[in-house]
Amino acid sequence: MSASALRLRVVVTFASLVAALAYTDARAEAARPPSLRTVLAGYTRAMSDPGAVDLVHVQTLGTLAGEGLTGTFGSWQQGDSERTDEMLGPRVERTLRVGNRLIAQDANGDVRQLTGVLARRDLTQRFIDSGEFARHPERLVFLGATVVDGRSAYALDVAAIGGETETLYLDASTYLPLRVAYDDDDGRTTVDLSDWRTIGGHRFAFKSVESDGDRAFDVTQLTTSVSLDVPIDPAQFAPFVPRGVDMSAPVTSPLEASQGHLFAPVRIAGRTYRFLIDSGSQDIVVDAHVAAQLGLRAIGAIEASGATRTGGLQVARLNDLTVGGAHFRNLVVSTIDLGASTDGAFRIDGILGYPFFAQTMVRLDVANHTMTIGPPGSLPVAGDRIAIDLDRLFPEARFGIDGSLEESFIVDTGSAAELLLYKPFVEKHPGIVPFRSADRSSYGIGGQTRSYLSALDEIDLGDTPIYHADADVMLANSGAFADRFDAGNVGLGVLKNFVVTFDYASGAMYLEHGASFDDGRMRV
Repeated sequence: MSASALRLRVVVTFASLVAALAYTDARAEAARPPSLRTVLAGYTRAMSDPGAVDLVHVQTLGTLAGEGLTGTFGSWQQGDSERTDEMLGPRVERTLRVGNRLIAQDANGDVRQLTGVLARRDLTQRFIDSGEFARHPERLVFLGATVVDGRSAYALDVAAIGGETETLYLDASTYLPLRVAYDDDDGRTTVDLSDWRTIGGHRFAFKSVESDGDRAFDVTQLTTSVSLDVPIDPAQFAPFVPRGVDMSAPVTSPLEASQGHLFAPVRIAGRTYRFLIDSGSQDIVVDAHVAAQLGLRAIGAIEASGATRTGGLQVARLNDLTVGGAHFRNLVVSTIDLGASTDGAFRIDGILGYPFFAQTMVRLDVANHTMTIGPPGSLPVAGDRIAIDLDRLFPEARFGIDGSLEESFIVDTGSAAELLLYKPFVEKHPGIVPFRSADRSSYGIGGQTRSYLSALDEIDLGDTPIYHADADVMLANSGAFADRFDAGNVGLGVLKNFVVTFDYASGAMYLEHGASFDDGRMRV
């Protein structure tokens, strides 16, 4: 081999190496996500044409389908006022925002101001929908490149001031939103956005699919029209009027106590049934066998969340339900086979949940097994006043733990336990209760789930400490007992120490020491 040939080979080899390194650098550069500033600029360009007039009046109409039901939706926005109506089968949900005040009305006409997790979520959703987030990078965390349903995307955690954190996914090619995801109960909920169209120089997604991961229960929203130049009737933003219970004065009735639960006699169509009093239920539930006996037309294929996630839930209209002389008219109720869905643990006729508490004031004297109900504002109150959030259609209150923590709990008259502690909370606070092997089963909608019995040194309900409370630590990864927003449930095992008055209209509950009050100080 000549010297010249050797030099040539070296040169060629060196040149090939340089080319390979340049190619590798190009690939790395292509794979490297752009800066947050570049992504936000791309989003801003994608969402509106240059010179597009700011949105003043926006009316959006369309259809809904999912859970075996169909319906329609409408949204009206004007300045700082916005209203949304969603009608899916017989279920109707309305929300009204005027300024920063957010009001919701459910299918039974019950009205509540949102002050908890749904209000915080709405703050961030408005921050995203308005595009304001793109002008506040300090409220964002850029998570980098990812893939959404096979499409390259950029992910950003977004949190408005005072709002929940949501993850926004932008298409890497168009910079239009592909998905929004947020924590919801026991997991992540996603809203997938597609079919983007231009109206008045602004982009609107004409299709969205909401899912909690169980695709059989997805709800699809299809927009049929967007109007930007039509002034909106001010009546659209009129305050919601709550539906009142049909009774003239408070009535006190005896309750049946059985296996740590309280039951009330309920009259429907001239028949008497036995219903569980359950402030932890988001609905009035009629057992499927009772619904069939009453000739109720149950429709839908809806997911229920209890001990586990399960199907089998439907909805029906009920003209009249009477409790203690109070008539509840024109109800939309849920139906499910309560015996089968709880593995035989609850063979009862129904459950008195949120609509029962929302339309009345309810006073439970647990020790004496009596209940007094009356129209809102009709019962005198005494004892500690404790604020409750009703965003998720059950009462959530903040209680102190061991003198060092303050956490949100569901006040759950349907639970026979003293306390339930959820797995996410216990994992977040290791050592809060002693660990023991899983040796118990807890029952609810969806069957049974495993737990272990421990104890909490102290829980403070308002100004009253309860010591050495038994705590069932739930081991579920899904369902109501795996909730991410509450530490757990306070059940009748603790509430039996009090006379409890629920005043949903005022967003409060009251705790008076009951006839059998025991703070547990002397318990071992």
